Amino acid sequence: MAVNIFDKFGIKEVANVYFEALDDDLAAGVYRGDIVLFLDTLKVSTIETSAENVAAQGGWGNPRLVQWDYGKEITVTLEDALISLESLRFMLGGAIKRPSATDSVIVRHTEEVVCGLNGIVPKPKDHLTNVELTPTATYGHPIRLINLTTGARTQLVVTTAAGAAISIDGTKAINFVNPAMLGTETDTSGAEPVTTNKSVATAQGDHIRIFWEELVTSESAAETGIEVTISPDTFPGTYRVVGDTFMRSEKTGKDEPFQFVINKAKVQSNVTITLEAEGDPSTFEMSLNVLRSTNEDGENEMMKLVRYSIAKSDEGTAEDDYGSIGTGSGG
Repeated sequence: MAVNIFDKFGIKEVANVYFEALDDDLAAGVYRGDIVLFLDTLKVSTIETSAENVAAQGGWGNPRLVQWDYGKEITVTLEDALISLESLRFMLGGAIKRPSATDSVIVRHTEEVVCGLNGIVPKPKDHLTNVELTPTATYGHPIRLINLTTGARTQLVVTTAAGAAISIDGTKAINFVNPAMLGTETDTSGAEPVTTNKSVATAQGDHIRIFWEELVTSESAAETGIEVTISPDTFPGTYRVVGDTFMRSEKTGKDEPFQFVINKAKVQSNVTITLEAEGDPSTFEMSLNVLRSTNEDGENEMMKLVRYSIAKSDEGTAEDDYGSIGTGSGG
């Protein structure tokens, strides 16, 4: 089918982009051909092509006589308005861990409370959901406290694996034991003097900041969690990438489907996550480098740009002035 060289189109809309696995990744439950990521909240999708060149020069004025191009590069940049854990895993080259009965995800909490009558430390409430929480110390996971009123610090520690858990249940005051800050005191009431760490109990009105760790398992009733682990020796992978968008015809004013297809795209490791109080919401940028691939006919290619038409049921066949344009073919 012929391509009409006088047909012109405008492109404005961003693309919806999906990633297809090129090989099995059984550790992640992914098989070759699986769709592993779908992005439909992009703000910008940019395709940039560049190449190096060198020329033979000579004669009066040393003009360029013959030029060679080489080193073609295609870079795709996707700027997403929203993020998912799978997007983060892609961009950062990490691994997702879901909690199980034998492998927990650690969630770190911190909340501030005000002591009540008799210095009782109340249960803290989550600052986002206002749900009441019960900080619990277990072996290897202490509760850390700072008395913001006095400046004292202490820890509630379970010293052995068989030791009983310690919880802040909202029923008692807490003694702050910190030898470095509060010194020691000597008890002379017995037969022999005994020197112990000096402790000061919380008092009514004290502001306490509590830090603790929650071990989330698949059996946890009150809390869930998912963890993305970024390791120094893991990097983003290589995928087939397809982007769908529209072109608007100058002649008809109608939108027509248009897509780009990349058989081998390497997700780059450069990622910036911005957390700021002012300005627009953060966006998340993913960069792809296009690699050479071989198509079904054994030809080299980097990317395909495809325009196509689909006939409506009441309009007969589709127009015959469409075609596809391959870029970067021929080595």
